[in-house]
Amino acid sequence: MKVFLPLLLAALLGVEQAHCLMCFTCQNQKSNWYCLKPTICSDTDSYCVTTSTSAGLPGVVDLGYSLSKFCSPICGSTNLNFGVASMDRSCCQSFLCNISAADGVPRASTPVLGLGLLLSLLAALLWARP
Repeated sequence: MKVFLPLLLAALLGVEQAHCLMCFTCQNQKSNWYCLKPTICSDTDSYCVTTSTSAGLPGVVDLGYSLSKFCSPICGSTNLNFGVASMDRSCCQSFLCNISAADGVPRASTPVLGLGLLLSLLAALLWARP
């Protein structure tokens, strides 16, 4: 058990250094709740992209909302608003950085996510001890 924790810590710290980008992915979902599937991106991908589109008149008619998240080799940030239709595309470059569906929402840094994961695993291991 004493050997396992240092090995786990070394593995977690080495994840990002191998240029292994992970992003949340989904296609044409109605809610961010269904867009929380972590995916390992290919070596050519450098960005996590979130695209949201909506159409309708606020308070009058809702023609729909769609959310997609994916890995991409290029970043194409866009914010278009035509009054009755809008599209927002944002991108980021760190481990699971596209957790939110909204652009400009504070995101946790990689060290914070890693520390949270490590503390959760440590608590689970200590709780499971006989």
